[in-house]
Amino acid sequence: MTGGRVVRQVALAQASLGFTVNSLGACLALLAADLGRPAGELAWLSSSFGAGLLVAGAVGRRLLRMGTQPVLLGSALLAAAGTVLLGTGRGAGAAAVGALLLGLGAAGFVLVTPALLSGPDAAAALARANATASACALLGPPAIGVLAIAGISGRLALLLAVPPLLVLAFDARPRGGAAPAAPADPRPPDGEVARGTAASRRRIAAAWVAIVLAVSIEFCFTIWSTARLQAAGLSVGAAAAAATVFLVGMAVGRAAAARPAARNVPVVRLGCGLAVAGTLGVVLGTHPVPVIAGLALAGLGVAALYPVTLARLVRTPGLLPERSAAYGALASGTAVLGAPAALAAIDTALGLRPAFLLAVLPLAAVLALSTPRPAREAIR
Repeated sequence: MTGGRVVRQVALAQASLGFTVNSLGACLALLAADLGRPAGELAWLSSSFGAGLLVAGAVGRRLLRMGTQPVLLGSALLAAAGTVLLGTGRGAGAAAVGALLLGLGAAGFVLVTPALLSGPDAAAALARANATASACALLGPPAIGVLAIAGISGRLALLLAVPPLLVLAFDARPRGGAAPAAPADPRPPDGEVARGTAASRRRIAAAWVAIVLAVSIEFCFTIWSTARLQAAGLSVGAAAAAATVFLVGMAVGRAAAARPAARNVPVVRLGCGLAVAGTLGVVLGTHPVPVIAGLALAGLGVAALYPVTLARLVRTPGLLPERSAAYGALASGTAVLGAPAALAAIDTALGLRPAFLLAVLPLAAVLALSTPRPAREAIR
């Protein structure tokens, strides 16, 4: 599916996904202040999205066999309900339920997007979709920070995502007449990969691990940038606003990765190098300015890692869109659950600065080493 309706739906889904999920780091800091608890104790806020992704990965094939529109409808309604609860809930219980519903809805968007955009230009299409998410992600933390600085609950800014979610739900509602037939897929039946050669299974496993590594790096920064800037001396509102520089880097990097000129660029190795350099700035900086510069550089480097690694999985010969989408959601869920929680554990034991060093650098090194031939890294 590549028509105008799909473009509109992917744009709405990715815009809402980017705005809400990339606001979780700022929400974590605000909730910690509201509840009088250390930020490390609230790692479940990001874990809710990861749990939703694991559910999507487990049941995604069955869901997608029902059609992409029902998945979009249910995901939009879940995300809207979760956003309202997370933005307005007064206690930890309401926030937890809201985070869980938002996580399930956002996971549905992650699941359905590659199924809608599968094809020979999947990498570029996914890069454009993720660029939309990154651009809208720029609005969340500043809006939260402005409200917090004004003495208003910054979490109320999340409610800005509710109208587009409701528009998406309306657009994906059941319509009269027969559903359009799904486009024919030129690849062999899905079972041929499941029962195929060891080389096919190794290719799928390698692509899956690459997604885990890419998303792990991204979410370490997404969830913990605000807390790192607080530790560097900024107030919670100023830190939430300043953390946007990571998202700016992501938006710029993904927009560049979607251009034809990026087709022959070894983006994985280049991105990992920039991510490592940015991480060193975040770790070694003792004042907000070098930390902010490090976050911007890391965002630029991390930007294309997820769409490129996901596109590799989607392009696997013989792997149908619903299975590759489920595998991708499962990989993302593994990363979102594991990496920020590991960083939080290191933070509790050693502090946030060494946590970034110990969590991000090994992941970037392994991801870079997993792509020995630069030609395989390019966006096609």
